[in-house]
Amino acid sequence: MGLFILQIVNGLVIGMLYGLAALGFSMIFKALGYMNFAHADTIMIGAIVYYLLITALNMPFYLAFFLALILTMGYGVFTEKILFVRFRRTSPITFMLVAMSLSTVVKNVTLLLFGPLPHGLSMNYTDAYFMVGGMKISLNNFVILGIALLILLILQLFFTKTKFGLSIRMAQDDPDTASVMGVNVLSTRAATFGISAGLGCVAGMLMGPMFSISTELGTQISLKSFISAVIGGLGNFVGSVCGGLIVGVVESLGATYVSSGYKDVIVYIAGIIVLGFFPYGIFRRVATKH
Repeated sequence: MGLFILQIVNGLVIGMLYGLAALGFSMIFKALGYMNFAHADTIMIGAIVYYLLITALNMPFYLAFFLALILTMGYGVFTEKILFVRFRRTSPITFMLVAMSLSTVVKNVTLLLFGPLPHGLSMNYTDAYFMVGGMKISLNNFVILGIALLILLILQLFFTKTKFGLSIRMAQDDPDTASVMGVNVLSTRAATFGISAGLGCVAGMLMGPMFSISTELGTQISLKSFISAVIGGLGNFVGSVCGGLIVGVVESLGATYVSSGYKDVIVYIAGIIVLGFFPYGIFRRVATKH
């Protein structure tokens, strides 16, 4: 019983991080109707910048967290303003090819600068733990879960209580009407890319110390995050987070009770089964393509 509870906790923590990254996918999809496959880079960039700020500059983790977040969000806005804005009226295939090309360039540049070897970041927010059924459950997991929930709460307040947040939501739902009402749609889309990048950054920073930080981290997380977004329903924000939790728990339990070598296969099979019953995701997407 203790092992089961431990793996549920681990699954919820990892799943919440998948959900954050999946939310980034969904935000771009809802705003543009396209998939931004360069989103994986924000996960990698966030983790690497976080690592370098802590190890190379000896910066406190909380300061490194906010600085890496700001820099990665700036990267998201920059790529939209410089590159993606030029393809906002193009076909989905063209947009995705541009995103994949950008991702290849960014990944190779990072590989040259950061190197191919993975780097470990040994860092716990707390060493406290409690016992359940003879199993040690670290409170560090709950700190990570709390940080992720705090990010979601701040995001929720931003979208529901601020004028700019409401403008972003309006532009995502109906850009033509929003434009008529005086909303600067181009600015809201740039902000959407920035927030999406920030979500990827948080997922990378919190996930990196659990595994190893390398140029492959974004690819590893983004694939399961994409599955999470699809399972939850592309464009559905609540569904993205719930999809991430489902993927995380399935992965954790599958690795423990079936085989760690097949945990990815188990996730993919579970995704196929869910989509077999819910072709548009568990939370059916209600959105129009812009």
